[in-house]
Amino acid sequence: MTQPQTLTAGARLTGAVLCAFLALLTAAWIARDIHAARSLPDLWWFWTGAPKHRGGTPLTTGVLDPVLLVVYAVAAAVVPRSPAAAAVLSCVGAVTAALRVSSLWVLHDDWTDSTALHDLHRRALLSTFAALAAGLALVITAAAGRRPDAAPGPRPQARPGPGAGTTAFLLLGAAGLVAVAWEIYWAVELSGEQYKARFTGKHLPLLWMPGGWVAVVLAAIALTAAGGGLARAVHVRPLGLMAAAVLTAYGAIGIALAVRFELLDHFGDLETGAQLQVLTWFFQPAAGIALVPVLARRGPEDRAGAPGAPWTPQSPPYAPYSPQPPQDGHGGGFGPPPPGYGPPPPPSSPPPGW
Repeated sequence: MTQPQTLTAGARLTGAVLCAFLALLTAAWIARDIHAARSLPDLWWFWTGAPKHRGGTPLTTGVLDPVLLVVYAVAAAVVPRSPAAAAVLSCVGAVTAALRVSSLWVLHDDWTDSTALHDLHRRALLSTFAALAAGLALVITAAAGRRPDAAPGPRPQARPGPGAGTTAFLLLGAAGLVAVAWEIYWAVELSGEQYKARFTGKHLPLLWMPGGWVAVVLAAIALTAAGGGLARAVHVRPLGLMAAAVLTAYGAIGIALAVRFELLDHFGDLETGAQLQVLTWFFQPAAGIALVPVLARRGPEDRAGAPGAPWTPQSPPYAPYSPQPPQDGHGGGFGPPPPGYGPPPPPSSPPPGW
């Protein structure tokens, strides 16, 4: 049996501070756009990619920025006490680095060299490097801060229960495969230059991430978490919840566009590809919202010492009593049975819970 691992207090504090830093950095850019936008609805439609008003002060953030803000704030709050603190820090850091690295080529697009955007471009580039450094630091902190957990007695379960793991496998696996299927579809339907633009992000706002890149990262996150769901791995909960947040955000944007352009009213007149796109927009938030209560719920306590191991009592909770044969031919009594005497104790069973 492997000895359980925990994260040291210093590593937890460092991870919480890094998550708080990322949250403040992201919140500052969102606050800047709220101030620059004419209204919050205008900022929302800008995030959908179909702004209602053009011109004025350029906006910078995308729909993933508020999603990441929530992820960072929750991580900073739970890391000091969570039994899965190392997995949380590793997943948050890896996803941050995977998403923000796309800004390194988006921010070197020719159109960002204009004089009007020079200062904004410089700050966006500095923020990108800071986010990448913090993301990598989270992964290093999680790896370097692990220590054997010598605490006696039961400890909170870091892994999901069997039911939660199976549900996560089904929902996240379906979401990941849908993302992969759409990328195959676009690779066939679009020309080489058009499909390349899905990853290079030509003429994107400063902090936006290319759609193709986000789809690939989402597919990787969802499928990795889905595989972890079958194995009841520790990382399935933080990784699955992040995938759920991204799915919900992009599904909400899709539904808003479908309503705005009356795609639902003319659903029967749409081409098959457009109909499947609308259905995907509704599937994404449904799967994302369903995953939250499944993965946010803690599993049963780990009584065997190793996270995720079934509970196997080391000794019976009480000494069984059974009739003892007469010793002198004149009577009997009750007492502990000799070895092999009496019925065997009932088989152990895992405690209730997911």
